[in-house]
Amino acid sequence: MTTITVSEHLAVEYSSLQWRLIRISDREEQKAKVTVEAGGGFCYSSLFASMRDLPDEGEIAADDITAVTLGWSYKTDAWQLSIVLSPDMVAARSSRRCEVLRFWDPDRSVYKQDAKNVGLALARVLGNKPFVTKPPEEAPPPEPIPLADLPLEVGIWRLQPGAAPGELRFLRSTSWMRAKMRQIAWYVLLAVLYAWVAAASMSSELALPNTGTLIPDPQILPYLGIGAAILLILLIGQQIRHILRQPDTILISSYERSIIARRGHKVCWKVNANGVQSVYASELVKKRGRRPTVYHSEINLHLVNGRFRPVIVEDGKLTNALLPGADRYTKKNRAVGVTILEPQEVSTTLQAAAIHISVCLDGLPVRYDRRYK
Repeated sequence: MTTITVSEHLAVEYSSLQWRLIRISDREEQKAKVTVEAGGGFCYSSLFASMRDLPDEGEIAADDITAVTLGWSYKTDAWQLSIVLSPDMVAARSSRRCEVLRFWDPDRSVYKQDAKNVGLALARVLGNKPFVTKPPEEAPPPEPIPLADLPLEVGIWRLQPGAAPGELRFLRSTSWMRAKMRQIAWYVLLAVLYAWVAAASMSSELALPNTGTLIPDPQILPYLGIGAAILLILLIGQQIRHILRQPDTILISSYERSIIARRGHKVCWKVNANGVQSVYASELVKKRGRRPTVYHSEINLHLVNGRFRPVIVEDGKLTNALLPGADRYTKKNRAVGVTILEPQEVSTTLQAAAIHISVCLDGLPVRYDRRYK
């Protein structure tokens, strides 16, 4: 009698006259899950019958079995040993094939010979039935990742397909530039006003306010005005520097496997995808309220050296960040902290944009960092 272990709990014992599928802890014949005697039928337990949708009689005649098959299943990562039933048996079942046991084998080869020996032994004991082996075929293509439709509006940024296949492009809205210009114009107006008032105070007989707690010496007021004007000029320079250094286009290329930030035709920075370990989507959200409001959001690249490279940053409050059809209650009740973001869990345009970047860069993991305000 030859014994082959199938799993931690199951084993097969076979010879030229008998074939048994038993539990390792229950080797008594009366507790065998399947017993096949030479010249007899395929006998099975009530539990085996209920799990395989077999007749309650507990036995299938050898004449009702047309073949024994051994094939690989990508769904279960296992070699499946089955018997093929006659057409007369199909009326009671949805399929002619009835699985007898599985040999789990992630490498597709470890148990192949053992499985083949077990299958040949079963076919011989059943009366030399045909034994058919089916080698592993090509794996079925993975199901496509559910992605939100482009374009996506993420505050001042718009994610859309690039000019070439396999490209994504973030374009900054012109409203950002208009807002910066309005701010600069306001600073210029205030700087001119403070400078004019300070100059007029020092060059004319303007009456200064009386000494008080807030102003111990009224004579310093003109100099405070000059200081305020200088501060505003520095702020103007800061805004101009910000305009000149901030990119207006972010290009993500699957062909070059890179992320490039440009301002016009000038490259501001470039990151190779080989140096990126994950994509981070971060949101600061309002904890209470009927509408989920995002106060701050950004997408960063977590580099292999541990640093972060900002891709887009949205400081403005977003009240329309949810994707169409997203459940706002599920969005509000998500856990705080850093978690893995799966495509089916996406609820905001920022999260959807992060998933698009991940897919474009060959499936980089996406992590979602959620914080409450």
